Amino acid sequence: MTDSPDSKGVDIDGLVAWLAEVVDPSISSATVTKLAGGHSSGAWRIDVSGTGLHLALVLKAPEGPSVVYRRDVCQEGRVLDALNRAGAPVPVVVAIDAVEQAIGRPCFVMELVEGRSPADSSVAGYHDDPWLHEVGPVAQRAMWSSFYDSLAALHTVDAAQLTDASHGQNGSVDVIGYWRESLLDVAPAETVPRQVAVLDWLVANLPADADDCPALCMGDARFVNCLIDGAEVRALIDFEVAYLGNPAADIGYSTFLEAQQLQNAQHPLPGIGGADEAWSRWATATGRDATHRHYWTAFGAMVIVITASRAMVQWGLAGPSLDSDNPLVAVWEDLAARAAGQ
Repeated sequence: MTDSPDSKGVDIDGLVAWLAEVVDPSISSATVTKLAGGHSSGAWRIDVSGTGLHLALVLKAPEGPSVVYRRDVCQEGRVLDALNRAGAPVPVVVAIDAVEQAIGRPCFVMELVEGRSPADSSVAGYHDDPWLHEVGPVAQRAMWSSFYDSLAALHTVDAAQLTDASHGQNGSVDVIGYWRESLLDVAPAETVPRQVAVLDWLVANLPADADDCPALCMGDARFVNCLIDGAEVRALIDFEVAYLGNPAADIGYSTFLEAQQLQNAQHPLPGIGGADEAWSRWATATGRDATHRHYWTAFGAMVIVITASRAMVQWGLAGPSLDSDNPLVAVWEDLAARAAGQ
């Protein structure tokens, strides 16, 4: 067993004993390395050894508090497991610990997928990643296209296999309800009237066919939430806010966030496609239409706008008016207004 500063927050003895019990009895040691990236999740690379055995795994074991409302890491593990078994491009889940046996808090372990995630350490997001600039526009376009193809593959999985991800019997209305609760968990309704108004508008203007063919939505469908090998996405990662709903919201979220980051990019990546191409590629791959794309962009943006509001409160960045302090609120209102005029 190897202890290091990287293992802080992980009981290595407990982890090794648990893995020996649920994975392979020959496991006797583990080296732990903290993985970089992610705004709310704790993840470690675990190199496990035993008699004639070496496994490269990833432990996901987030600590509190979280910007994710009612975060359930074991549910995330179960969703990933169901997706992988259905053939979606996600890691293989090895074991889930809901009884806090391994390290004293809920966690799950999955196989390590070799690959690299684009960086997301500035307001320009992956546009500031030196690696992506170095590979050139042809490789950039191939990676970007592979990401949307992977989302399309995710969205073709039979929703009946993913009931763990449901927010309730009312479909998209219950998804909006979850994000309303998430907002009101950190701010009374009377202090965030503009955000509540957009949530009300989303409910009142839900397309008639919104829940006709639900699918698993990542929620946080960002280009950086994937692992790339060469120019191909090997796996989608980070399903903390995944839900059953209309998958057009994932494309809306992704294109919305890309537009925001592009505005802050001094040196935009020339190989990255635009929103029209993203929607067209996804619609062709899934057989779904993008008729209400402006509505689903406002719906998808709900995830990041309210997450930003929660983060500002939890990190002590909120002033007297959270509606005004969060610059994404005005952008969200504009998206709803555009959808209303569609």
